[in-house]
Amino acid sequence: MQDDKKHELLISAIDYLKVQYAMGQSPCLALVISRHYRLLAESSAESGNKTNYVNQASSWFGCYLKKAKPQAEAEMQIYSGVYGT
Repeated sequence: MQDDKKHELLISAIDYLKVQYAMGQSPCLALVISRHYRLLAESSAESGNKTNYVNQASSWFGCYLKKAKPQAEAEMQIYSGVYGT
């Protein structure tokens, strides 16, 4: 597949995932969006685009961490209660 086509598909997928994220704000979607931006950065030849994609990937990974952290902490509390640790 051509690089331009891959680029267009990733951009299209990101746009779709952003709409889905806006409806439910799932941390998993934020992580996938971050990964897609990382793939764009890795395949981008222009340094300006690459920097933008890296920044977007970092931003979306931050969204993932913010949303996933409370759930992970809640799970740890459940496990600590169950296992007495």
